[in-house]
Amino acid sequence: MAPAHELFLRSDIGGFGVRGKFSWQAIGGYGFDFGDWNGITFSGVIGYRALSVDYAQGEGRHRYEFDMLQHGPVLGLSMRW
Repeated sequence: MAPAHELFLRSDIGGFGVRGKFSWQAIGGYGFDFGDWNGITFSGVIGYRALSVDYAQGEGRHRYEFDMLQHGPVLGLSMRW
């Protein structure tokens, strides 16, 4: 791959009963530099991300539960100097 281009896949997991039950996320994408101006490098990223959270707290009528999976496209721009 060219120096100004990047393919990536990142993920993490957490929870395991510490302040929640379980959570994970994963993202894959393509990053690229598309311009320089006065020592500032402009970059972009396009990809897809998934985030899952499974959380529960309390008992009986005071129990709160949250279990969801969100996923969708990611677009981003950044400047480095």
